[in-house]
Amino acid sequence: MTHDEEACSVQVIEFCRTHFRKLGAEQFAAKLGARPEDIAIAACYSAFDLAAVHKGDPIAGIEFARTALDVIERSLLAGETTQ
Repeated sequence: MTHDEEACSVQVIEFCRTHFRKLGAEQFAAKLGARPEDIAIAACYSAFDLAAVHKGDPIAGIEFARTALDVIERSLLAGETTQ
């Protein structure tokens, strides 16, 4: 991945994360009865759905999601605080 591709990737990821966090906060603020756990689980399922479509296979989608979680974990352990 080139430097420009990496920068674009980070920008897209951060945009989506911000958007999804705002959607979750709006549900809490609107007092629609949405529990934080339910929204977090829905976000995980959405990530899986996107990964499964991207990979063309539900099992490959699970592996893709696991890899993404591994990257997140390594970032946290390394002290990176991307938000």
